[in-house]
Amino acid sequence: MNNIPVLQPSYDEQTLQELLDVMRSGWVGQGPKCFEFEEKFAEYVGSKYCIMTNSGTSALDLCLKVYDIKGGELITTPMTFVSDAIVGEWNEMEVVFGDIEEDSLCLNPETIFNGVYNQPIDVKAIIVVDSHGRLANIKRIKEICIEKKVKPLIIEDAAHACYTKGAGEFADITIWSFQAVKSLPIFDGGAITTNDEAIYKKLRTLTWLGVEKSTWDRVGKKYTWDYDIRQGQGIKAYMTDVQAVIGLGQLRRLPLTLARRRTIQRRYNEAFKDHAWFEEPAYSETVQYYTPQFEDRDGLSDYLAEKGITTSVHFKPLSEMTYWKKAKKNPLPVTDRVWKNLLSLPVHDNLSDLDIQYIINQVLNFYDTANRR
Repeated sequence: MNNIPVLQPSYDEQTLQELLDVMRSGWVGQGPKCFEFEEKFAEYVGSKYCIMTNSGTSALDLCLKVYDIKGGELITTPMTFVSDAIVGEWNEMEVVFGDIEEDSLCLNPETIFNGVYNQPIDVKAIIVVDSHGRLANIKRIKEICIEKKVKPLIIEDAAHACYTKGAGEFADITIWSFQAVKSLPIFDGGAITTNDEAIYKKLRTLTWLGVEKSTWDRVGKKYTWDYDIRQGQGIKAYMTDVQAVIGLGQLRRLPLTLARRRTIQRRYNEAFKDHAWFEEPAYSETVQYYTPQFEDRDGLSDYLAEKGITTSVHFKPLSEMTYWKKAKKNPLPVTDRVWKNLLSLPVHDNLSDLDIQYIINQVLNFYDTANRR
């Protein structure tokens, strides 16, 4: 039986060799490879500054901390991983969900202040997710905030959009993720990009508990033990050279790996487009997840599992989670309806053409069998 994972990272031989070189160098913490990755990644996504972190979650937390946000309200989408909500609670904020757009699955700007909870008195931040690599409408969100006479920090979670042209262009600050199933996979890691030099400099110390001079900086040509700490906001969130050297290799390969994902997206769309049981997902440049709406989603998932094909649901909304029901203060009709039909099929550059055809054949077989009953 085939055993096809829904997502799977890959690494080329050059990257593996460079990883060994770093591990043999005697320096595996934050150092020259991390700073090289920051410089090259900032250039790649068109940002002035980049700070690498140990995860996308840490990056989100640091975005609130660097702007001294504590308390007030955080608005985000329920169609995301828990990180986008939990960082609000870590910073004593009340979390509120807006609804999504059916085609993009991104936060719908027109719903962020709707329903019972429609008085944006103390909105301090909005975390906007580029769902599945499709860019959220941040320009419209800003327009609505002006209409409502509020000025929250707009954080763009571009974890799915590495790299989609325009990601990071309109938000106040942007985070990225390099977790193992992302389009630029390390094993974990994240980044923050900004065009604000003062914010960049503050972030540099916040990633290491307020320490103002990294160990690598203190080694230099002549080691000095001395450093200072002038504030207590920071967390231990810096990236290591072990992560960074993998990130550099994946950045070099990114155009090819994304092209492969888009090929898989196209093949799935062409195979299923004329069938009533399939609703084609909106186009994604990164194809972080290939997630159409399927009739009898759960039946299809069970059937494919029997055939050795792993699928997933990206995402079971946070508003369906026991703990986070408290953040559902607005009606979420689109989220409540759409997520029950979404199913992610395998999409990654380890899939062979034979694997893709096998998946297509098994999806078609499931619905052919159902129609014959």
